[in-house]
Parts: sequence; structure tokens; C-alpha cells
Amino acid sequence: MWIRPTSDDVRQVAYYTGVLAAGVALCMSVPLATAIALGEWAAAMDYVLGMGTGLAAGGALMSLRPARGSLDHRHAMVISALGWLTAAVIGAVPLAFSGNYLSYLDALFDSMSGFTTSGLTVVVDLDHMAHAHNMWRHLTHLLGGQGIIVAALSMAVGLRGGAFSLYVAEGRDEKILPNVMHTARFIWLVTAVFVAVGTLALLLVNAYSGMTPLRSVLHAFWITIAVYDTGGFAPQALNALYYHSWAFEAVTMVLMIAGGLNFNLHAAVWGGDRRELARNIETRILAANILILTVVTAVALAASAAYGTPSEVVRKGVYHVVSAHTGTGHQTLHPAAWEGILGAGATFAIVLAMAFGASVSSTAGGIKAMRVAVILKSVYKQVKQSLSPSSAVVRVHYHHLRDRELTSRMSTAALTVTILYVLAYVTGGLIGAAYGYSPLTALFESVSATANVGLSAGITSASMPTGLKVLYIVQMWTGRLEFIAFFVLVAGVFVYLTSPMNDRRPL
Repeated sequence: MWIRPTSDDVRQVAYYTGVLAAGVALCMSVPLATAIALGEWAAAMDYVLGMGTGLAAGGALMSLRPARGSLDHRHAMVISALGWLTAAVIGAVPLAFSGNYLSYLDALFDSMSGFTTSGLTVVVDLDHMAHAHNMWRHLTHLLGGQGIIVAALSMAVGLRGGAFSLYVAEGRDEKILPNVMHTARFIWLVTAVFVAVGTLALLLVNAYSGMTPLRSVLHAFWITIAVYDTGGFAPQALNALYYHSWAFEAVTMVLMIAGGLNFNLHAAVWGGDRRELARNIETRILAANILILTVVTAVALAASAAYGTPSEVVRKGVYHVVSAHTGTGHQTLHPAAWEGILGAGATFAIVLAMAFGASVSSTAGGIKAMRVAVILKSVYKQVKQSLSPSSAVVRVHYHHLRDRELTSRMSTAALTVTILYVLAYVTGGLIGAAYGYSPLTALFESVSATANVGLSAGITSASMPTGLKVLYIVQMWTGRLEFIAFFVLVAGVFVYLTSPMNDRRPL
């Protein structure tokens, strides 16, 4: 039986969504300060308008807070779904005024892509975009990578009530520390360390390549944020190809892998248990997938004769498999090269890497290595059970931070989310093919959007059909939520609107 939402439920959701909206608006003070410091006065006005819009919308929603009522898991699911959408809608306002987008829909596309750490972009003339707007684009990766609710929890911005429900609703089912607030702050501590170290390393690489001091610092900071938070944005239209440096690729790959690892694993390593890296079933699956798909990609690249030397084949193969598997989306080749030059073999291997994704409770998207591991263990359990006496009790264990026994609930949950991802991948691919793109290219773009990766085979651009822009926005949003929160939102709205009027009180 469906629980009918009441007007108090709606007010509760509206209040917390307003808190998140106001928080996103306040974060625009960073690009605003950047614009003022660099004399970009037009961009500064864009962020004044953006902050005003966000604070006004947030204030209006917060005014609806009910006099009583506590936050439960239903509220948390809906707030998470609406929070991500609201962040993208408000985050698009200054971008829409920037002159680098053909419409508000295009600005919304990039805002959603930024917050979900996807990295697909429809920006126009990126190479001449104001520094303030580039700062905001990459800051959306930083906020979205850790999670906008995690960001709010870490600062205790009006979200203490029902904190754990909100944390879980954002797609994180594992607490690192007993206290959710401390967990959120630990996530940001780890992020701060990697961003600082990565920025310093890339600053040295950029300075060596001859960049001016200001560009060296900004590019190092922006790229570090993007690759650690497994997002595909870059300050140049050529993406990672612009830098054309093996040192740049080496540093960014380390950051990609760090961003794709479970924050609980980071906590174990920080606590001195380095053996967990080798013992953890999730890292083992992730490493095996990367190795297998790198070999497949390298063989396919060698067969295509697109690159002349074995070292170049391996370099391109490793970089793009790691970028795809961690959901980062940085690429060192032109989008059109995937199917047109590199061939179907390499392209399909990258599609598989994007589809699998990295770790749960990380900054990455996709099905996730943990779910792949659980499904493989479930298959093993079924086979073992079939070969055992009917009276035997078959138990299967695995190690993830501690020794665990596989349960039917775990198997069902992993399989459910995996099926939803596969359905979204295929549906998006079929729609893309219906627009006239080749099936493999359409599948590539659909998987990239749904798994929040950002690699493009050439479909995503300002000139692509409006229908595909809307499709990819929805795929990026629902993929980041891992679908369940989105379905809870849709079901909740439907039940509320179809319930008898006497069950609802006026807002």
C-alpha cells in the first residue's frame, strides 16, 4: 500500500530543498570573487544574478517549513532527487548569461553534467570562456563529486535532522565513521589533501611546459578537481589532448584512480591498513577489469594501425580505459576518432569500461565494481548450491573492509541496480540510433551520460538535437541518483496528485 504524502511532507521536502538551493547560491561567491579579482566585471554580474536567484528560490522554499514533523527515509529520497535537479537549475543561471551557451537548456546541460561529474559539454568557444565561469564549471565537479548533501552535512547547513537518511539517499550506503557529520567531513578532508597534492604536481608540469604563472595555477587546480572528482570538464576545448604530455597523463591517472576508490578504503589506508588495498574484493575486481579491458583496447588499437609505435598504443589504451572505468571522461584524442579511426573493438571496450564504473561510495558513477563482485559471487553460490547435496547449507563469503557473508538481499539489490543501468544504457542507445547516429556511437554516448563519465564519440555538441540534450540531462541526473531516488520522487508526486483533495491541506 502506498503511503500518501501530506501537505506537511511537501513542506518538509520544500524546506530542505530550499536549504540546498541557498547553499548552491552561496557557493557562487567563489567564482564571483574570481571575477572581481581578475577584473571580469560582466562575469561578476552573472554571479550576482545567479546568487540572487538561488537565494530567492531557496528562501521561498525554506519559508514553507512545517511547524512539526521529522525527516524520514521517504523525505530523504525525494529531497536527494530534487536537490540534485535544483542545484543544476540554479547552477545554470550564471552560465546562461555567459555568452558561451546557445540557450538556457544548454547551460542546464552543462550544469547537470558538472554537478553529476559527467563532463559532457555543449559549451561554445570554451577556449575564450571567462576564468570565473571556468571556475564555476569545475567547482560544480567538486561539489557534486563528494555529493551536494555531503557538502551540506559537512558544514552542518540546516540538515542535522535525518542526517543519515539524507546521506544514504545520495547513493552512499556505507558510513566511514560512526557519526554521519564526521563521515562527511572526513570525505572532504581526503578530497582537500588530494586536490592540494594534485594541484602542486600539475602546477610543476604546467610550469615546465611553459605556461604563464596564472594559467599554470588555474589549469592545475581545475584539472585536479575534475580528474579527482572523476569529471570530464577541462578549461580547453581539446580536453586532455591540449596538454600533450606524458607527465600530465601520469599525474591525472593517479588522481583518477584515487577518486574512483571507495572512501572507506581511503579511511582504512589512512588508518594504516594498507593490506586492504590488495585484499578488498572491490579493488581486485576493478584492477582485473582495467587490466583485461586495457589489453583488449591495446590489441584493437594495434589492429587499427592508428598509432605507429607499441608505446603509443599502450599509452592511449591505458589512459582511456582508466579514464572510462573511473568515470573521469578525460580523453587525449578527438571524439570522432573512436568509431571512425580506432574501430569497433576499442570503442566497445571503452563502452564496457564506462558501463562497469569504479567503486561504491566514491566520486564515480556506473554499475560499480562492488555490484559486479556481488553478482559474480551470487553466480558462484548458485553453481556451488547446484553441485551440493540438497540438505547442505551453502555459504559464500567475501572480503570488503571486513569478512562478509553473501546474502540474498545483497544479491537482489546489486542485480536490481545493475538491470536499471543496463536498461538506461540500451534505451538511450536506441533513442540515439533513432536520431540517425550509428548504433555503437549512440550506445557510447548513452553509457557515458548514464554512468556520469563524459567521454564523447562526437554526438554531444551545441548542435545536437534538443531531444538528445533533454535525454542526456535526464540520464545524467538519474544515473547519479542510481535511479531509486528518482522513482521514489515520481511515485510520490503521482500518489500526492491522485489522492483525494480532502487528504491534503493547503500549503
